[in-house]
Amino acid sequence: MQTLNWSDVRERTVALFARRGSRAGAILPPVLSEAQVRQAEEQFGVVFPDDYRQYLLRVSAGGRVRTLRVDQSGWRWDGDQPSDRANLHVPFPDHDAALAASEDLWLTEPQEGDYASAAAYQADHDAWREMADATEDARTSGAVPLCDDGCGFYTLLVVSGPMRGAMWFDGRATCDRLNPLLNDDGQPATFAEWYLDWLTHEEPLTTPELRRAANDRWHAGTDVPIWRRWFDS
Repeated sequence: MQTLNWSDVRERTVALFARRGSRAGAILPPVLSEAQVRQAEEQFGVVFPDDYRQYLLRVSAGGRVRTLRVDQSGWRWDGDQPSDRANLHVPFPDHDAALAASEDLWLTEPQEGDYASAAAYQADHDAWREMADATEDARTSGAVPLCDDGCGFYTLLVVSGPMRGAMWFDGRATCDRLNPLLNDDGQPATFAEWYLDWLTHEEPLTTPELRRAANDRWHAGTDVPIWRRWFDS
């Protein structure tokens, strides 16, 4: 993992959010304390990758990513679901094996024409649906849905298992795949690589015209930020 000057990253992040003003999504939450981060880790049964820990401790509890906060029910990320937190301690699975298990299960979906009664079909289909939902949930065990990218897409940070520390993209809104977000060396990006790349690309976009031009370049495949390398693999 690259060595970062987190104080510099904090200054740059504060400046970027100050420039954006108070419009929606432009408020930078404060940092967390070491005690707070440890409390969250203990609740989830994990130790966060060090670069994400440093971000929480020295840059912000949110900002570019979902805010990690505590309420009466415990620690959570804004907009997440209880199921997103329940299995963070379970190792993130091998993608190909998990995809194969999902595909095999879909082949067993009950078909109404095979049943003598609607009630029998519905009972079996409900049971199958429960298994299918659990199988899909298992594909993101050990990963935090760190960013809601809209339209059912999510950016994930793996916190458990062999891929711990890597950033992934959940593209199941339009396909069956989850893909690692790759750095310039073609390797799964770390949180620090992903965030610094986003910050570096974002800072120059000071006008709508510059942002449109950048989006046109990215769409054409030029200087594409890590966070947009959704289906590279």
